[in-house]
Amino acid sequence: MENLSRQFIGYVNQALVDVEDGHLAQALLSGFNSQTAALDTYCETYVDMTSSNWSESSLCTFFCGWRSPDGAAHAVSSIIVRILQESASLTDDARLKMLEAAAHCGEIIVEDIGLGEMHGHPHHSKLYYRMASAICGSDEWRLQDKFLNPITKEFSGWVGEKRPLAPLLIEALEMMAMTELFNTGEYNLMTPLWKQWLRDVRGYSAGEASRVASFLSVHCGSVEARHFKHAAEALRLYASATGQAVDYARIARLSREYVARACEHLQKMASVLKCEQPAWD
Repeated sequence: MENLSRQFIGYVNQALVDVEDGHLAQALLSGFNSQTAALDTYCETYVDMTSSNWSESSLCTFFCGWRSPDGAAHAVSSIIVRILQESASLTDDARLKMLEAAAHCGEIIVEDIGLGEMHGHPHHSKLYYRMASAICGSDEWRLQDKFLNPITKEFSGWVGEKRPLAPLLIEALEMMAMTELFNTGEYNLMTPLWKQWLRDVRGYSAGEASRVASFLSVHCGSVEARHFKHAAEALRLYASATGQAVDYARIARLSREYVARACEHLQKMASVLKCEQPAWD
């Protein structure tokens, strides 16, 4: 899986190209460079997940806890509110930087909150619903009382403690940037694997597989990288407006912890998938 993990880090590096602060780029990258073995296992886990025909019930458990576009939008919206609240007590120049930082945050969630539909871009929650319902055979996966497994929410719970609920807003912005950076690698890595699974294991045509997996596809290419750039710029502007130095050591620690936890989380997600049992006469 070395080749896949190199691809993953390659996507991350592409997102970091336009970050002018070289120290920030190195701090964010440190977790990926120090967790190569975990990333190899992470990539192997995605290959394993997209190689078997899982039971409908376990797929419902997986999709019930896997992604939450609405949750991401809520978190970033909360950061925007906190930025605006803090800006009220600042000087005019600083307040303008804070407003610009809030605007950059808003660009991250345009499609997640449905505003993209004004320009022909589908609401991401609708795309996730369509994908999960098609794969699970119904929308029963939405029944949290029936299908939610707490282990699928441990990682998002940890992220939520710092995005948006970190006591220091700058730490919430750091977590937002780290999340978007990791997502850049993850979506670009996993999307072709899931599409191949839909074709080879589930029997979809190439066109139908692409339609079902469009939630994943819309996050590929430069999309998540662009979201990351908005997050990094929001962090820079906030630090400048509030007179804070960017804490590179803290960001490097976050990067190492984030990558380790994200890799561990995927193994937990994979653990809820169970193979179809053969029918016996």
